[in-house]
Amino acid sequence: MKLRLLKIDLVIGYEAVAAMTAVLLLDRENRVIGCFLAALLHESGHIFMMVLYGVKVRRVKLRLFDVLIEADEPPTLRSDVMITLAGPAINLVCAAAICPFSLKTGLPHFALGVFNLLPVMSLDGGHLLGIALSRKLTPRACDIVLHVTSFIIFLPLMTAGIYILFRSGYNYTLLLISLYLLAVLLLKK
Repeated sequence: MKLRLLKIDLVIGYEAVAAMTAVLLLDRENRVIGCFLAALLHESGHIFMMVLYGVKVRRVKLRLFDVLIEADEPPTLRSDVMITLAGPAINLVCAAAICPFSLKTGLPHFALGVFNLLPVMSLDGGHLLGIALSRKLTPRACDIVLHVTSFIIFLPLMTAGIYILFRSGYNYTLLLISLYLLAVLLLKK
């Protein structure tokens, strides 16, 4: 599905629409709405910082578990770092403002902000690690370090996902996201 909004192409994958619909229908406690809002604010933080730094947003792709924001030209090193940090920063600021009044409402912001700072490829923390490594290492060495670091993070992440699933009897979210990120890592050439 493709829309045009404020001179930006918005591409929404059918798998994302199907997953969102299924999750919203199955969510008995209305927790997913808060997660969607946290994700929307997260991506808005990236886009706002892109606009602030004069980086023209060309396309936003909403996929199953992530959002890809494409620009007309690559940002400078400084603006790339600031754009990358803007998503988690807005989540952590929202969490700090909301959690004292409503932990249930503020927790998705905190979780998304912290999770995205993990040094895993496809996440903001992995992108920041890649930026830092690219200043000292060759592209090949940088890629190897990113892959190894991501795999090291996956072991406890998937273990925690399995533990949460068995402990709760129904919460498969962390395990599913971990498996998705692992698949993205393995399929990325």
